[in-house]
Amino acid sequence: MNILVTAIGSFSADCVINRLKDKGHKVIGCDIYPSNWHAVAGDCDKVYQVPFATEEKKYVSALIEICKKEQIESIFPLTDLEIDVLNRRREDFANSNITLFIQSEQCLNIARDKYAMHTLFKNDKIVNVPYSVCSEELTMDFPIPSVAKPINGRSSEGLKKITKAKDLKDLIGTDNYIVQKNISGPIFTVDYVRDTFGNDFAIPREELLRTKNGAGTTIRITPNKTLINTTSYIGEKLGIIGCVNMEFIFNEGCFYLIDINPRFSAGVAFSIFIGYDMVISHLNSFIGEKIYPPIDYKEQIICKRYKEELLWTK
Repeated sequence: MNILVTAIGSFSADCVINRLKDKGHKVIGCDIYPSNWHAVAGDCDKVYQVPFATEEKKYVSALIEICKKEQIESIFPLTDLEIDVLNRRREDFANSNITLFIQSEQCLNIARDKYAMHTLFKNDKIVNVPYSVCSEELTMDFPIPSVAKPINGRSSEGLKKITKAKDLKDLIGTDNYIVQKNISGPIFTVDYVRDTFGNDFAIPREELLRTKNGAGTTIRITPNKTLINTTSYIGEKLGIIGCVNMEFIFNEGCFYLIDINPRFSAGVAFSIFIGYDMVISHLNSFIGEKIYPPIDYKEQIICKRYKEELLWTK
């Protein structure tokens, strides 16, 4: 299969590209920056520089042009912003016979809207969510400390910590924010995949060390039954197909759902490392095949290592 992988400078790109290549697929990469800025560009069959996804019309046109030139059948987008754009422009790609490996519009309406996600689960008997209101309905009696996040935000961008009354007052009447009661505790994320036959599999991990934008660098794999069962329940409720990542905070004996990332996580390589191929299972889910069967895995700590690599010299 000929596949276009976007945002090859993102954390998950190395893992995604090389799993696809190992299975014999032709991989074309693209990114907003030049190919000689990315080590993983050398693993692609070809790389194109494209406009920013915020330039929606130019970006979509560039992707379609690449797909036609390289006879590409499907696109693996790796960032939330790109997924938002592709979701809005599904018809353009369908008209060019290009398959988008993204969640359904109905699923994305929940996963990419934190307040819609909160509303769906606030009275749920299985899924816990933090007490939240949208900023338009915010009043001065909301508990402090709390946090405010853009409703369709990503990677902690735009996050505001509310520690005093003035912070709260400044948010009242604004739009596009969800305000949540502050919950402290360890962060757990779950790589989760589900196919059209209803088979699914989850690998939870506690993020011991993480970057400021939420990418785990040292993690503890944990086969926690509560998280596994909770993500399976969410997957069925939202009709998830393919691989996503869910984020939880553990507080006072409960796991609270705080995010659903409708894409590969920055740490999807951790799941590959312990022996489960989330990438090919994701692909299988969209071509009518079953995901790989479950594997047994034990609690373990894994660290991501970075190294220097020469990209260009004069």
